[in-house]
Amino acid sequence: MTRRLVIDTDGGVDDAVALWWALGAPDVEVVALVATWGNVDRDQAAANLCRLLHAAGRPEIPVALGAADHVGPTPLTTTATHVHGVDGLGGGAHRWSTGAIVPVAEPGTELLARLAAEQPGQLDLVTIGPLSTLARALEAEPALAAGYRSLTVMGGSVLAGGNALPLAEANVGHDPLAAARVVDGGWRTEQPPLLVGLDVTMQALLSADDELAAARSSATVAGRFLAEALAGYAAFYDSVAQTPPGTFPCHDLLAVLAAAEVPVITDAPTYPLAVDTGGSAAWGTTVADRRPVPESATPGFAPWRVALGVDPAPFRHAVRSLL
Repeated sequence: MTRRLVIDTDGGVDDAVALWWALGAPDVEVVALVATWGNVDRDQAAANLCRLLHAAGRPEIPVALGAADHVGPTPLTTTATHVHGVDGLGGGAHRWSTGAIVPVAEPGTELLARLAAEQPGQLDLVTIGPLSTLARALEAEPALAAGYRSLTVMGGSVLAGGNALPLAEANVGHDPLAAARVVDGGWRTEQPPLLVGLDVTMQALLSADDELAAARSSATVAGRFLAEALAGYAAFYDSVAQTPPGTFPCHDLLAVLAAAEVPVITDAPTYPLAVDTGGSAAWGTTVADRRPVPESATPGFAPWRVALGVDPAPFRHAVRSLL
């Protein structure tokens, strides 16, 4: 069965890997892309998506402009250019033309709502950036929550701690209020929404000696597009020692693989989930109620599947298939 993906993305390095994979996967159709602020500003993210689609020869896929800033107060006030490079692609974005591809006039919030209404139960929504666009779309059109077959969110951390902050993962930490609204959005998907966070993305790692080396020597367009971006991204992870030397995660690819039902997630129990929006030391934390029998329903908590187990083999195979 072909998975038809609508992807909300903030235009960084791991986003690019995920999109290249989705564009080439035989059982995946990329229906639309929405550019959101996060790794870089919203307009830079959109330009990166246009560059990628032009390089891939896929001008028919619409790119819509999503949120340019956060919905509510945030503990993270800057983008992630220190991770993804000043342009989101390791400094090499200027080497790739956008061609004739430009963002469509329809705002990203309206596109998300329209697609849900026009094709109910047929599309799979994936967010791989801050949740600012989706939160605004839900606020404008709550019925959106009943329109998608599935929702997969790259974000959060239940057991692994944070990356951008001691307890907060970057996508959630960039806009905790938006994340809280999405978590408690009343989703009526076939299964509870799936959170693919640091609990699994920091366990599925790529290698500088393997995947990065293959990208540098690759003759494919995807390999050439990704090589420079991945080099800077890998160097960042070496500098912060969050992973074993010479290895680095690719968060967004794992989420897109999961949305496409590639068997990368081995354990995803359903928990009541919420996001801390209180401005404390835990600001931006995703909180799962893991008690065997919760004492009572807590306002603001909603049932989500939380990815806790991962098989790295199909994840790494997905990257090598591009190179």
